[in-house]
Amino acid sequence: MTEPATRRYSGRSVDEWKAARRERLMEAAFELFGTEGYTSTSVERLCAHAKVSTRHFYHEFPNKEAVLLAAHKHIMETGVQGTTAALAEHMNDKVPVRVRSAVDAYLRMVMSDLRRAQLSFVEVVGISPALEHQRLAYREMLVATVVHIGETGVARGEISPKDFRFLGLSFIGAVNTVVYDWMVCDPRPPADEVREALINLGLSLMLD
Repeated sequence: MTEPATRRYSGRSVDEWKAARRERLMEAAFELFGTEGYTSTSVERLCAHAKVSTRHFYHEFPNKEAVLLAAHKHIMETGVQGTTAALAEHMNDKVPVRVRSAVDAYLRMVMSDLRRAQLSFVEVVGISPALEHQRLAYREMLVATVVHIGETGVARGEISPKDFRFLGLSFIGAVNTVVYDWMVCDPRPPADEVREALINLGLSLMLD
């Protein structure tokens, strides 16, 4: 018995239409949350920007917070994947090279688009327990990366043992504060200078 053909509309399956609709809503959230702010953006505004009806919005997301959760998750996973790829590329290099490559990959992702930085460091703070849980979970992933670099360096005899979790928390806190300050400065310092300063801070914390 043959399988029934997938119903298609204008050449797309239902699943393809749903995926495209969700992508447009995510793009609208990235733009509006990252420029106008989460609290200033209504569901109706998101839908108008994405050219999606409010009825279809609720087919994809239960509420506006769910869109922010999804957008933040996408940004942070991109950052984590970037640092992981950088470390894999330099897995046999010494600690300074590994620190530089990982920090540079993460900062380039965040600082290359102010909307990413705004959404990651400002819009998600204090919104809800669910967002705080997700934000802290991704922070733990980044801390774990610092711990892994440090413990690998110790095992190879490149650096001395230290509290790498404390170091990771301190460094990530510094990154969040400095990038936020960079965002709101007028005039804004060159991104390359800020990135290099943070890389040097990471190196100092790991190597001293």
